[in-house]
Amino acid sequence: MNFLSDVNASGAVARWLIDRGHNVAEVGQKDPRMSDDEILRWALRERRIIVTTDNDFEEMIWRQGKSHCGVLRLENLPRSQRKALVHDVLDRHSKDLESGAIVIALSRKFRVRRQS
Repeated sequence: MNFLSDVNASGAVARWLIDRGHNVAEVGQKDPRMSDDEILRWALRERRIIVTTDNDFEEMIWRQGKSHCGVLRLENLPRSQRKALVHDVLDRHSKDLESGAIVIALSRKFRVRRQS
């Protein structure tokens, strides 16, 4: 899968995804001060799933009707727990992400949201 790792979700999670054969671009390597709007446009242009701990992307998608190619919002946990969370999400919800869903991954539950 193709991912775009937001500044708050880069580093260990991005490396973990790359090590497993995923294509990952990192916002922090291009411009750590890039706006959420620019990040969303980049992800859409390159058909990437945004990985973030920030709920701003959901707000933009649901309230402003912005187009997207999927979002994986992770609970803001320590790195090792966050990597385990991503592993669980990919095991359970890869097809959801590939189909453009928003997957919210919390340590105790997952929620999948789709635009109608």
